[in-house]
Amino acid sequence: MRTAFKTEQLVTEYIWLWGSLFFMIILYTIMFAVLRGWIIVDNAGWHWYKNYIPRDDDGAPVEETEDEKDSKAVANLLLL
Repeated sequence: MRTAFKTEQLVTEYIWLWGSLFFMIILYTIMFAVLRGWIIVDNAGWHWYKNYIPRDDDGAPVEETEDEKDSKAVANLLLL
């Protein structure tokens, strides 16, 4: 009986592993793009870096602070 379903046994045993791998590749790719600054996430949603202008609650453009720049530099160092 076991030899008749050997292929199904192997597929069901390892399908969760391949699914997890695929899911982690997607998550790490998104995290890499966010940490590199290619994708920017804020309260208004996701933005491509070339189209992004940071704004405050009133809609006025905001300059990046020195602390934010330092945080991004540390995040990039931790990434690679």
